[in-house]
Amino acid sequence: MRILIAYYSRSGGTEKLANIIQKELETRGHIVDVEKVIPTKEHSFLGWWNLRMFKSDCDILPISIDDASNYDAVIIGSPNWTRLSLPMTRYLSLIKGLKYKTVSLFSTTAASPALEWYFLSAYLLDMTFVRAVEKKDGRPKTSLMLSSILKKWTIYSEYGRKMINKFCTEIESPIGSIKEYFLKKKEIDGIRSLAVFFSSVLVLSLISQIFLPGLGIKILNWQQYSLVAIIMLLPFLSLSFIIGQRKMIPLGKYLGGLFITLLWTVTVNFTHPVLGRLVIWGYFLIFTLVGFFRSQGLIVFTGIISILSYLFLYFGYRQEGILVPVIDIGLLLFSLFIVNLITMSIQKHFLSLLNAQEEIETTKSALEAKVAERTKKLKELSEGLDQQVREKTKKLEEKIEELEKFNKLVIGRELKMVELKKEIEDLKEEIKRRET
Repeated sequence: MRILIAYYSRSGGTEKLANIIQKELETRGHIVDVEKVIPTKEHSFLGWWNLRMFKSDCDILPISIDDASNYDAVIIGSPNWTRLSLPMTRYLSLIKGLKYKTVSLFSTTAASPALEWYFLSAYLLDMTFVRAVEKKDGRPKTSLMLSSILKKWTIYSEYGRKMINKFCTEIESPIGSIKEYFLKKKEIDGIRSLAVFFSSVLVLSLISQIFLPGLGIKILNWQQYSLVAIIMLLPFLSLSFIIGQRKMIPLGKYLGGLFITLLWTVTVNFTHPVLGRLVIWGYFLIFTLVGFFRSQGLIVFTGIISILSYLFLYFGYRQEGILVPVIDIGLLLFSLFIVNLITMSIQKHFLSLLNAQEEIETTKSALEAKVAERTKKLKELSEGLDQQVREKTKKLEEKIEELEKFNKLVIGRELKMVELKKEIEDLKEEIKRRET
């Protein structure tokens, strides 16, 4: 494989990681070119933070490799700024030839990689990287994050060596079918959104729990809120682990559906008289949210959990005129059927588009292979013809040289004959003179 590594490093940590990745890939027999991205003006941490917040752009020195068309894979390196660094964002906006290319990311950070995932920093970095690559029609593939400070997670640690080896192996491995790639990517994006949802709701609810009582509004006491917070924290940590490790990805969406339903049920349990009929609409909304995963199994699973949760609320906290099981469960089942039907239709259309795209790209790859093979044959034929021309030219030159030698020999003989004839004539005249 021919691989391009492009990176920006402010303090040297990302550069060291880039060098190690380069050596590892070269050891595996790959050809690696490296582009170090340099901003026209380097800034301090606070200077870059100011630019990131208010400008979100920077200028870089001219790049030597501005087209990735001839590379089999591209790797981007950036320090973690809770987003892709501005020099690398600029670089990705300038480089050409990323269409359909696999693009991977490696980064360095101050804290441990797991902690960065748990506190959304790694999510935001990954999100901005994916957005920048997809804007150029590239295909984000894999990522690597190591600490530049904590020894246990640095590039020289056992953990670091293991993750670098895994990272390079994933870069080497083929992307598989286009259909599988996009389906997996869709699941990862959905799990990432769920993790952001739980963390955002956790932060907002904590702020509300602290400040709303000052305005005379009190929804939950701290004991109740603690249980709600745990229900939000557990899926966030679980989903963070799944995304960070890229393991048990199908399980993530089921965890999300389960904990969203539990979160709503527990919240209703504490605020039931206040919410009234909104209880039912909350479950309808949950069905709609999980429908974005386009998984019929997930919708059915969430529907079963929702109905069980509703029955728990009804028998545990009966409210006359609010919860009506005969009507409500019928509505839940009906909405579940409608969401499932719509999801099935959307998924069918989505899969048909993926199949069409895969067919187009397979045909395109086959045509490119045929063109490459034909070009190679034409080149070989051209080189063969050139060789034949050179051989025939050499033979002609040899014959011409022989003819020239022959001509010189013949001409020399003729000249000698002329001289001899002249000498004979002179001798004859001399004899006649003496006779007379």
